[in-house]
Amino acid sequence: MNQPKFDEDYLTKGSFFDIYNEEDYFLSNYLIKDELVEKQTISHPMIEQALFQHVTFSECDFDKSDLTDIIFKNCDLSNCHFTDSSLFRVKFQNCKMLGTDFNGSYFNNIQFDNCILDLANLNQLNCKAVNFEDSSLKDVSFSDNKLSKVVFDNCDLNEMIVMNTKLKGIDWSNCRFEMIEVDQNYLRGLKLNREQAAFFAQNFLGVKI
Repeated sequence: MNQPKFDEDYLTKGSFFDIYNEEDYFLSNYLIKDELVEKQTISHPMIEQALFQHVTFSECDFDKSDLTDIIFKNCDLSNCHFTDSSLFRVKFQNCKMLGTDFNGSYFNNIQFDNCILDLANLNQLNCKAVNFEDSSLKDVSFSDNKLSKVVFDNCDLNEMIVMNTKLKGIDWSNCRFEMIEVDQNYLRGLKLNREQAAFFAQNFLGVKI
């Protein structure tokens, strides 16, 4: 997993709204702290080498975003739209992301660390080296995805919906769920603990235990 590449000492303190100073909606080498970004719609914003701390994005639509070498720390991105976006070396740390929409996006070296992703839309993703760590993904829609080197570590997956997504090589053994919806045709190669295996055997294979 490659970390975002920037030197915090060389970041320029500024505002997210400085993105409007550039004709092509571009931000680079920025430190943005303690800001409310509300009801903004920008198609294809380009942001690189940036640190967002305690920033709240409310009712924002940033479809086709191009995000590279960014850390979002203690931010709220709930119900924001990042559809058809490209994210490369981006870390979300202690972020609230209820209902955030990443449908159709490309993830490469992405970390979700201690995040709340409940009700998020994570469909039609192309994921390469993506870590979900100590995070909540309750009621997440996670379907029609291509996964490579994707890690779920100590996550809450309750009521997650996973359809048309090959799970070979995925390890859920230290994650939690009471109920989950999975396409049984794509279960081969999924690593589970004993309790989880019993759940799948009973609910998807009709095995009585």
